[in-house]
Amino acid sequence: PATEAKVMKAIKELGFRPNALARSLSLRRSGTLALLLSDVVNPFYAEVIHGLEDAALGKGANIFLCNTNYNIERGLTLIRSLIDKQVDGVLLMSSSMEEAWLEELQANAIPTVVLDPVSTEQKLGIATILVDFDHGIGQAVAALSQAGHKKLAIVTGPLKLKTAQVRYNAFLRAAQKYGFNPDAITKVESNFRIDGGRAALASLRESGVSAVFCCNDLMALGVLLEARKQGLELPRDLAIIGLDDIELAAESLPALSTVALPRYSL
Repeated sequence: PATEAKVMKAIKELGFRPNALARSLSLRRSGTLALLLSDVVNPFYAEVIHGLEDAALGKGANIFLCNTNYNIERGLTLIRSLIDKQVDGVLLMSSSMEEAWLEELQANAIPTVVLDPVSTEQKLGIATILVDFDHGIGQAVAALSQAGHKKLAIVTGPLKLKTAQVRYNAFLRAAQKYGFNPDAITKVESNFRIDGGRAALASLRESGVSAVFCCNDLMALGVLLEARKQGLELPRDLAIIGLDDIELAAESLPALSTVALPRYSL
């Protein structure tokens, strides 16, 4: 105890801090986790990051934040870099995701959690947190049906991305459930961003639809902003529903109807 007291006194006087890198090498734990996102500027991810940081800091861990920018090769490069940095675990929430990412993490025995996975197939060492898109998107389609809409449209993300396909297919199932002909639905493929929503309005107006479901709020806000710019009265001329419930949705004029995803809870 006397020696310990001298050491602690010296630490306090010298302002000593242990070398975290040397400590991690000794313990074989880095105390760091990594979160890979599709698009770090998308406000959808703010609450995801907030929730993750709160949970991680409560366990004494730090977070690496990585932006794939919807690029498969960039994501693989980031994962290999994180493996080299000996992170303790990886969380994936990326619209663009390939099996090669998971295979690389498995091969290096990195514990992994996939948020909103595109596949429910079980993989060793990989946990998944599923989002029930059928339920949420079904509520949106039900609301449009109850409001009397007959001609619907959907603005999707890039359909080469599996998450865009998941949302699109959930919408088609819901449309069929509520009596809409899936073949009569106008589909506009976009980019999950506001400019894509703005560009989509021209196709929506040409098709004569009265309501549109957008597969995320940024595209929905793009449609809404462009519709207002062109003098449309909302929702009389066009009803719009988004998906995510980002903070900006409540601040638009009119406020955007949207399906809420519990991002902090995720």
